[in-house]
Amino acid sequence: MDTSRNKTPRALSFYEAESQCEFAFMNNGPYYHLCTPGGQTEILFEEEEDFRFAMNLAAFCTWQSDGVTILTFEIMKNHLHAVMVGERERIIAWFNLFKRRLQRYFMDKGIVKDLTGFNASLFPIDNLETLRNTIAYVNRNGYLVDTRYTPFSYPWGANRFFYNPDIPFLQGTRYGNLNFREKRQLFRSHTIDYPDDHLVLNGYILPSSFCNLALAERMFQSARNYFFLISRNVEVYRSIASQLGDLVYYTDDELFLIVRQLCKDAYDNSRPASLPKEAKLEMAKKMHFEYQAGNKQIQRMLRLEERDIIALFGR
Repeated sequence: MDTSRNKTPRALSFYEAESQCEFAFMNNGPYYHLCTPGGQTEILFEEEEDFRFAMNLAAFCTWQSDGVTILTFEIMKNHLHAVMVGERERIIAWFNLFKRRLQRYFMDKGIVKDLTGFNASLFPIDNLETLRNTIAYVNRNGYLVDTRYTPFSYPWGANRFFYNPDIPFLQGTRYGNLNFREKRQLFRSHTIDYPDDHLVLNGYILPSSFCNLALAERMFQSARNYFFLISRNVEVYRSIASQLGDLVYYTDDELFLIVRQLCKDAYDNSRPASLPKEAKLEMAKKMHFEYQAGNKQIQRMLRLEERDIIALFGR
């Protein structure tokens, strides 16, 4: 009797799973991290309408750009992050189209926006580890800036679709089912040529329709591997942020893990609150200047008096 159909598939070993990820990485590319400098750009997206248009614009530009694939992206109030596959010149052309149409959108609304500083920098990604860390960095960006969200709920990007296959099918409707006026409203354009099968929800095209999430997920051994990276690999994100000129912010849990290790390395004591006061003051400076920790975070973790914190950094 053949019982092969009833057998549970054998779990891949670490090396087998890693080999599959490496194969996916090597057989695609080139990969780039596209980002714009938030510090040099005024607030661009102030209302949900603006964010919705930016989501639709990302979809439209991808449809219009041959040879460009988005693995993930997040739209912030004044800047953009995206992990993309394609030749450098094609990705730059994608961004230039995005910027031109964004400028026209604001002009049509009668709003003056200075997009002089809204320019793209492209950072090549040349190995699998860097690609994984960059995807995780982008997907956690929104929730670090806006504490109302998590990496699985921030709405203005592809982050919440990772390893969450049911989301696109909850309430989405096919683009082809929209009427002419609804299609024009999505893109604020006379041009409405766009794939009929892409899904629209809450006024914007779902990233699962125009991002290659399947390829992005193939870069990770498993969902567990991905979840670990977005929740624990915090020191890697600091180095990425430094390269980009970004500020990176840490939750209390993340920062505590960092501070505990710093204390252990410097003072052979993994309990920050038990350090001598002088050591606490030195650690406070490191937390403030190197990790962008807030006064309250420093006070909570090191159990310093508020007056000591104010004397170091002001209010």
